[in-house]
Amino acid sequence: MERSNAEFIRAKEKEERLNRLLSEEKQKLHELSITDYLTGAFNRRFITSYLSEEIEEVHKNNKKLTVAMMDIDNFKNINDTYGHLFGDYVLKRIVETIRNNLRQRDIVGRYGGDEFLIIMPNTCLEDGYMVMERIRKKVLELEWEYDLVITISGGVIEVGDEEVTDLLKKVDKLLYRAKQKSKNLIEKEASG
Repeated sequence: MERSNAEFIRAKEKEERLNRLLSEEKQKLHELSITDYLTGAFNRRFITSYLSEEIEEVHKNNKKLTVAMMDIDNFKNINDTYGHLFGDYVLKRIVETIRNNLRQRDIVGRYGGDEFLIIMPNTCLEDGYMVMERIRKKVLELEWEYDLVITISGGVIEVGDEEVTDLLKKVDKLLYRAKQKSKNLIEKEASG
């Protein structure tokens, strides 16, 4: 009888260890499914899905939400001149700089090649603009090999009554406007 109990206890402990390992592996898989493999930022699928949920919250509960889209100025030239490995390094450092200058409730996702979407819940346009200006200045202060100066441009918008697609079009236009004006610039506009 004692031997049966001991075997049962060992089997139970083994089962608990396996369940813990399985749970950890599921968590790792979940992280991989929502994360951009290169930069560690959230991936496009996750960030746009999260944005949809946040917009619903705004529409239901009359909360504030500010969204920014930014990219690295002249990134193609960086890749063409210094190589894709250096370009990858630039992307990683930029994401790290963004993360270090966001507030705890804000998130960043890689939207495309060198484009990033930043979602700032419970944030008005002016506060979101100040966050993006801080990030722009911090990126400008980064030191790089080859005496490079790397800058970002972006657009910031406070969510109104639009849906995801329209909002993304508007913030993308603001980003484009910043690039057309001078680069190293954050453009802002309240939406409707």
